[in-house]
Amino acid sequence: MSNARMTQAAFDSEVEAQVTLLTLIVALHLLVYAETRWWLSPSQAVDTMRRWHMPDSSAVDVTRRVMLSSRALPLAMRLAECHSCLVDPAGMQATFTDHIHIDRRADRYLLIREACKAALLRQRDGM
Repeated sequence: MSNARMTQAAFDSEVEAQVTLLTLIVALHLLVYAETRWWLSPSQAVDTMRRWHMPDSSAVDVTRRVMLSSRALPLAMRLAECHSCLVDPAGMQATFTDHIHIDRRADRYLLIREACKAALLRQRDGM
């Protein structure tokens, strides 16, 4: 594999890890909001992110995690305004298979993931 391909593969892997983490944080914000009509505070989101995504801590460094966490709430709020299915408590609960895992095939997960991916790509491209 050439250096350019290896570099692109590493970049794609990092972007994929960031999309996954942002998706999980946004989904958690939406779940909590759907159930309580309150948004997580920034400190709650950071604390949850640390505990929730520890197994993959090498994929995204701490600085990047903080940046992703800070982007999650505004993105979750926009998604909640645009997609009423994301503030339905039963629907959001069904998206999670248990307290820490999410069904990656669920329509709500896919909707959130696409929005997160688009947001990160816009940021990367400087838009």
